[in-house]
Order: sequence, then C-alpha cells, then structure tokens
Amino acid sequence: MNGYNFTERVRRTLALARQESERLHHEYVGTEHILLSLAREDAGVASAVLDAFGVRSDAIIAKVEARLTAGPPHRLQKGELAYTSRAKKVLELAMSEARAMHHSYVGTEHILLGLVAEQKGIAAQVLSEFGVTLERARAETLAILGGTERTAADSLVAPAAAPGYARSRSPYGVALVDDFTGRAREALRAAYEEAATRDHGAVELSHVLLALASREDGMAAVLLDQVTGSRQRLAEALIERLPDKQNGADRRTLQLAPATQLALDNALLEASKDGHRRAGTQHLLLAVLDVLPLALAAACAQLGLTAKAARTVYERMRE
Repeated sequence: MNGYNFTERVRRTLALARQESERLHHEYVGTEHILLSLAREDAGVASAVLDAFGVRSDAIIAKVEARLTAGPPHRLQKGELAYTSRAKKVLELAMSEARAMHHSYVGTEHILLGLVAEQKGIAAQVLSEFGVTLERARAETLAILGGTERTAADSLVAPAAAPGYARSRSPYGVALVDDFTGRAREALRAAYEEAATRDHGAVELSHVLLALASREDGMAAVLLDQVTGSRQRLAEALIERLPDKQNGADRRTLQLAPATQLALDNALLEASKDGHRRAGTQHLLLAVLDVLPLALAAACAQLGLTAKAARTVYERMRE
C-alpha cells in the first residue's frame, strides 16, 4: 500500500464491490463493480463530488448495469474473486491521487478519482458520459475537503459541492458532507444559489425554505404538500417576500446567516432524535420552521404551515 491506509468506508466499498460481482455471477471484480458499490455509498466525499456534478447514484447504477451481462449461475466461491488488471490500476491510481494531495489515507474520493483517471474501463466510460472529468473532480474534492479556496462566484460558474455549513471549518463544509443526506445537500446548494442569483448578502432561512418548497423529492416535499396543500403557493409567497436584487452585494463573501447556521445545527439534533445518522430534508424543514422570524412565520401560517403542524404530520407519518 506504500504506507497508505484505506479508510473503513473504502474497505466497505471494496467489500460491496465483491458482493456486486457475486450478485451478477461474475468471476472477477472490475471497475464496474467498484463504481456500482461507490454509487450505493451515499455518504462520504465521493458522494458529495458526484453531487457536485449533478449525477445521481441511481442514474450511475442504471447506466452501469445496462452495460453488463450476468454470468451463469455457477461461479467461484466467495473470497476467490480476483481484481481485473484495470481494477488493480484504479487502486494504484487512487493511492497516487492521495499521495499528490498529501493525504495519509485512501478515501472514497481517491477511489473515484482513480476510476476516472483509469480512462479505459467501464467505470471511466460511464463517468465520462456523465461529464465527470478528472481535473474538475480533483478541484471539487479539494474544495470539499478545504484544500483550496473558492469564491461564491466560482461556485456559480459550474455546480459546486453544497456550500456553507460549518464554513468556519472549511470553505464548503466537511461536516455538511458527513452529516446531511444527498437530498438535503442539494436543497442547501439550491438555497445558496437562490441567494447568490439575487446578490443577497447571506443565505437566509427564506432561501432554505424556498429551496425545500421547490423540490420535487424528499420527505420535506411530502410534508409541505400535506401541510400546505400546495408547495407552489408557498414558493410563490416566499418569492414575493424576498428582498429585491442587491446589486451592491459581494458574492465572494456570501455566507450563512446566523439563523440559518442555527437551523442547520438544529437539523442534526432532529436527526439524532429520530435515530438517524444524517439529517434529511425533513429534519432541515422542521429546524427551519422552529427558528423562523415572526413576520415570515406569520406569512407561512396563512398557508397553514407552522412548526407545530409540520411536526404533527411528520409524527403521524412515522407511526
């Protein structure tokens, strides 16, 4: 390993790659099996990097499986599956990527970079079809891990990893990657973009609530539909209340408003109370509603949306 240790998440990913091969009755572990297992790992830096490209895990799985043909029912016994030469090359490239970033470990992000850098395997081909390039994947990895400084304006040029959470610890918040689901990260990124496109000085609770109301998936969308009867009406009401475009605002200094930071922290507590390891859109919604300023809370209440009403519906759904 040249002194590089695989993280526990990578070890799980590689073990799952073997299971993917066994499921398909293959007698080897190839780059395609590694990518399938990586796509099923919905936490970690690799997941956030793929999110930054707008690539969904189910889309990756579907495209990989469309290229594969299951083998005959008989296959080698577990533990006897060998890595293909391309898969071995991916692991070597992953270690090289870790070394180049001065990391003493190999994480899922390095495995993803290795899959892209290998260029010729099924995994590399599929990732290329989704527009995942090595140069930008490296940049996204470093941005997520705090290894490079990127401005808010940079993140608008191309979709970037969800910004903001625990910004004092990292430009794009490692805690965000570890503590929020993919859908919650997407919602937070959308909230950031709502604020940035209007040249607002900070990401406010109204931006987060608007992003949640505008989504078509996730538990928050279900909650909002049931409580308000129309997420569209809520979104329209929120847009009307947003301040006008502030042409003097500096996008490079756009950060989370204190109340928004508090809501994100509280969302983690909501998730913990549910016994969840990561906060989803429903936890984010409940946390936002709990700390809405009076005027915005009153406007939402006119549509039937209150913290109490949302929590009641959520508790009923969980029964």
